[in-house]
Amino acid sequence: MKNTVSAIILVLAASFMAACTHRGEEKTGSEAHITQLISEASAEVESQRFDSAMVKAIQALDLAEKKGLPLQKVKALECIVGIDIMTSRDSAAWEKALQAEEIARKEGFKDDLSGILISKAKLCSYAEISPETSRNDEGLEYAQEALTLAEEAQSMEKQAEACYVIGSLYINKNRWNDQIDTAIYNTAGRYLAKGQAIADTYDIPRLKRNGIMFRSRWFQQGDRNAEAVQYFSQVLTTLKDSDHLTASSLYDRLVRLYTRLGENEKALECHDMYVRHQQQYMAQKNDEILQEMETKFEVEKKEKALVIGRYRTALLILAVILALAALAATFRKIRAVRHRNAELAKSNSIKEQIISFLSNSLRDPESKYTSAFEALAAEAPALTEEQIRERCRQITKESHSLSDDVGKYLSDLLAEKRNKIAEMGLSQREIEIIQLSAQGLKASEIAEKLFLSVHTVNTHRQRIYSKMEVRNISDMLRKSKLLGIIQ
Repeated sequence: MKNTVSAIILVLAASFMAACTHRGEEKTGSEAHITQLISEASAEVESQRFDSAMVKAIQALDLAEKKGLPLQKVKALECIVGIDIMTSRDSAAWEKALQAEEIARKEGFKDDLSGILISKAKLCSYAEISPETSRNDEGLEYAQEALTLAEEAQSMEKQAEACYVIGSLYINKNRWNDQIDTAIYNTAGRYLAKGQAIADTYDIPRLKRNGIMFRSRWFQQGDRNAEAVQYFSQVLTTLKDSDHLTASSLYDRLVRLYTRLGENEKALECHDMYVRHQQQYMAQKNDEILQEMETKFEVEKKEKALVIGRYRTALLILAVILALAALAATFRKIRAVRHRNAELAKSNSIKEQIISFLSNSLRDPESKYTSAFEALAAEAPALTEEQIRERCRQITKESHSLSDDVGKYLSDLLAEKRNKIAEMGLSQREIEIIQLSAQGLKASEIAEKLFLSVHTVNTHRQRIYSKMEVRNISDMLRKSKLLGIIQ
C-alpha cells in the first residue's frame, strides 16, 4: 500500500513537472513573439510607417494581455506611447503611459519605468504652448526620476534621453521670459551636453540627431548663432559617410542659422547639401526596403518549398498507408475465402451424410426416422437452433450414420430460410395472408377472417408478390413452401 501511494505521488509529480515545462516553453515562445513584434514596430517607426507600426504594437499588447505577461505588456504600451507622441496623439499617449507606469511600479520594472517617465516628461514639455499651460516642473520630476532609474539600471540610452528632456524642460522655463534666466539657461546647457556626450560615446545615431535639435533650440535661445554654426560644422566632420539623416538635420539647422546671420550664400550652399543628403537618405531607405523585400521573398520562397515538401511527405505516407490497408484487405479476403472453402467442404460432407441417411429412410417407408423427421420439419419454424439439434440427436441416438453436424446443418438451413424471409421484409399480416391462401381461402374469405376489406387483402397480396418477386398466387405458395412459411 505504501509503495502504491509513493508511485502515485511520483506519477503526479512527473505530470505536474511536465505541465510546468510545457507552460514554460509556451510562455517563452510568446515572449519571443512579442519581442519580435515590438522590434518590427520600432523598425516601422524608423521608416515613419506609423500605421503599420501601431498595428504590430497593438498585436504585441493583445498577446501580452492574453498570455498574462506584465513585462511584455509594459514594453508594448511603451512602444504605443512613443508612436502616439510622434503622431501628436498626446491624450492617447498619456492614458497608455499611466497604464504602463502602474504596472511597472507594481512589478518593479525599473528600466522600463524609466522609459515611461521620459515619455510623460516629453508630454509635459509639449504642453508648453503658453505660460498658462506650463507643466515644466511636473515634467522635471518625471525626467529626474527617469534619469536616476536609468543610472541604477546602467541604461546609457535612457540616461541620454532623460538628459535631453531635462534640458528641453529648462529651455521651456525660459521661453516666456523677456530676459532669460542665466542659471536656468546654463542648467539646460549642462544636461544637453551630458546627453550629447553619452550619445557620442556610445554612438547612438538617433540620440545624436535628437541632441542636434535640442542644442539648436538652446543656442537660439541664448542668441548664440555663431557658436551654433561652429558646433554643428564640427559635428558634421565626425559623422559617418552613411549617416545621411543626421547630416540632413545638421544642414537644415545651418540653413536657419546662416539666414539669421545674414550669410545667405552659405545658407543656399547648406540648403543644397541638405537636399543632397535627403536624396541620398531616401535612396538608402529605398535600397533597404528593396533588400527587405528580397529577403522576405527568399524567406517566403523557402517556406513555400518547405510546405510543398511537407505535403509531398504527407502524400507519400498516405500512399504507403493506403497500400498497406489494401494489402491487409486482400489478406483478409484470401483468409475469408479459404475459411469459406473449408466450411463448404465440411457442409458437403454433412450433406452426403444427410442424403445417405434419408436415402436409407426412403427405402424403408415404415422407418421411424421418416415420420420423426416429418414431425420435426412441421415443428421446425417454432424451434430454436439448439432445440433442432437436440431433436436430431434424439431421433438418431440409436444410429451412428448421422452426426451432430447434421443437426447443425439443418438448423443452418432453417436460419438461412429465416434470413431470406427477413430480407424480403414480409410483415406478420402478410405472412398470415400467405398461410390463409395456402388453405385455399379466397380474398373475400380472408378479408372476413381478418376483419379487413377485400381491397386491403388484394393490396397486401400485390406487396407480397413484389417482395417475393413472384407473379401469381401459385408462385407465391410454391416459394413460401420452399422457405418454410407453409407446409
